[in-house]
Amino acid sequence: MELENQVCSLKLAKRLKELEVKQESLWYWQKSVCIKNHHELLSVNCFRDKNNIYKDNRNYSAFTVAELGEMLPLESHYIRTELHRNSMSDTYKYLLHICGKDFYADTEANARAKMLIYLLENNLIKKSANRGE
Repeated sequence: MELENQVCSLKLAKRLKELEVKQESLWYWQKSVCIKNHHELLSVNCFRDKNNIYKDNRNYSAFTVAELGEMLPLESHYIRTELHRNSMSDTYKYLLHICGKDFYADTEANARAKMLIYLLENNLIKKSANRGE
């Protein structure tokens, strides 16, 4: 499986940063110095000064499925989720039962990122429930 399929997309990573999710991940989307308007996926191990990567506004945490799972209130007392995989289209569907909202994505990481964004945007979880605080 390609690494890009194991982390959230650049678009979703940007939105999570806008929502003030703390930018600490094993992987980052970093602005490419070679191609204009392009980001490349790099490991935190590629950076000499790990502290600067967190502060750089051109970098976005490319959260993994596991990292997003830690931020989501999965199986909490008020939110229950289910993951369904369609083997024909290789897509994932998350069901957020508290409000009947369905999340569709091409990868599990993107489905989880979309769910986290929705929960934060609608104040269904507190910022302290994610890595932002």
